[in-house]
Amino acid sequence: MSQDLKHNQHRKWLTKVTLISLLLILLLLISCVGYAKQVTVHTDHQQVQMGDIITLIVETDFSPQSSPDFTQMQDQFDLLGNQRSNQIQIINGNYQSLSRWILHISPKQIGELVIPPLEVDGILSQPLIINVSDTQHAPGEKRGSSFLESTLNLTQVYVQQEVLFTLRFYHQGRFIDGNIRPPVFEDALSEPLQNQFHYQTQIEGKRYDVYQWTWAFYPQKSGDVVIPPQAFYGRIQYQGRLKQVKEQTDPLILTVKPKPANYPPQAAWLPAQSLKLTEDWQINQPIHVGDAISRTLKLSAQGLLHSQLPVWQLSNQSGFHLYPDPEQSNNQITSQGINSQKTVDIAIVATQAGHLTLPQIELHWWNTATDQLETATLPAKTLTILPAKADETGQVAQTPNNDSRETFSKETTRHSETLGWQIAVGALMGLWFLTVMGFIFWIVKLQSQLKKQTVEAVKSTKNDQAWSNLAPEIANLCDKTLAEKDAKSVFVALLTWKNHHPNLSSNALNRQLDALKAHLYGQAPLEPSLLTEVCQEVKRLSDTQPPKAAEKNRLAPIYPTQQTE
Repeated sequence: MSQDLKHNQHRKWLTKVTLISLLLILLLLISCVGYAKQVTVHTDHQQVQMGDIITLIVETDFSPQSSPDFTQMQDQFDLLGNQRSNQIQIINGNYQSLSRWILHISPKQIGELVIPPLEVDGILSQPLIINVSDTQHAPGEKRGSSFLESTLNLTQVYVQQEVLFTLRFYHQGRFIDGNIRPPVFEDALSEPLQNQFHYQTQIEGKRYDVYQWTWAFYPQKSGDVVIPPQAFYGRIQYQGRLKQVKEQTDPLILTVKPKPANYPPQAAWLPAQSLKLTEDWQINQPIHVGDAISRTLKLSAQGLLHSQLPVWQLSNQSGFHLYPDPEQSNNQITSQGINSQKTVDIAIVATQAGHLTLPQIELHWWNTATDQLETATLPAKTLTILPAKADETGQVAQTPNNDSRETFSKETTRHSETLGWQIAVGALMGLWFLTVMGFIFWIVKLQSQLKKQTVEAVKSTKNDQAWSNLAPEIANLCDKTLAEKDAKSVFVALLTWKNHHPNLSSNALNRQLDALKAHLYGQAPLEPSLLTEVCQEVKRLSDTQPPKAAEKNRLAPIYPTQQTE
């Protein structure tokens, strides 16, 4: 017996040790996975010209024991020197060592050059591509200690197509001060992209500091556009002397072509490098008549301003109404141009049961990269719409009327029987009968008044319950302060409520609905008191009229109530 007990204790001890070991191994694996060492490589600019001096930065998020081998880059770049720095960061009590190498390199050839993966302690970086183009000046042209040049990324474009204009000031020595005036592009929209970007380059064996500015502009007329000379005024210190500089560029000519003849004449003109049309749905199944469906449409374009994107063409059709929010649009500025977006949120309310088909959306645009017409599409979508939900509250609200009718009928019958008996013995009772009759009529009248007050009290209570159950969403919205009320939410909830209870309506409520619709369509401003008036009118209707469900949407009761006429 004692040996079995010892054996069991030993087995339990081994089980605990095994579980603890497995837990420690699991924690070790998680910590190893959670912390992955990285070596990153980046540069100040990847579009360069021959002679440019590039600053290349190599960083590690750990303390390395070795340094990367930069000699493998010498077949494509001149290595002009490097320096290393180490840092220690303390984040939430955790120490992290960082190392950084800063290199200055210059390309040896034109084309697409690759910074190969660099290895540090067995960890490799990702390769980095640098595009090198030829210098933008005439062969054999002599350069002084400073000069100014301007360039266009394209010489022929379509009307309203994006063009990049770049202005560069080159100088030797030390820059003291200076300024330029932003260029004026006649008959064009324009946006600044890059403000005073600084780097170094080599031209004819000489090192220059370069200040660069870039603008995007969009010509609005076809024909030849002349970009006038640009000027720079400033001072530099060169070879121990302070020099006043005044430099000027040559004029540039841009050819702007009209819209292609094969472009659809009724479509908005959209010359873009790329364009994408997407959508997002929020649908709660099943969908009933009066329910709201949320749809978000997004248009994204590269090479267009958001002001050039078309307005969404949305209209009501048979079977549904559309209630769009105000459109949201923005520009994203990059060194390569402008990317724009336009988004709209739409509430779709079905007005009849059946299969609802939302039509296909098409948007024509001109691909400036391939110089051809393209079409972005969103396919048609079919939804199944069920009839409006049956209104049980309306049936409950009718109960007081049925009860009161039955009670009144019973009282009338009782009164008739009493009156017949009194008439039969009236000849014998005489004056005593008249006295008793007067007393009985007084009692009946008092009971009738009491029952009428009781019915009205029950009816008021039922109507209050009907209001609470009839439109909880409207009640919740109306309970909010005016600053928190949302016109769109009130309108959608009210439209749903009205579809379920068509008998609860008034001229005032219809006018208020029209005013809300005009505001949601952007045709009129929202009156400050409108939402409050809507809530008051709906409450008034609920207090004064017992709601009745639409006959076509209500099932007949299983046991019809027999009423006494």
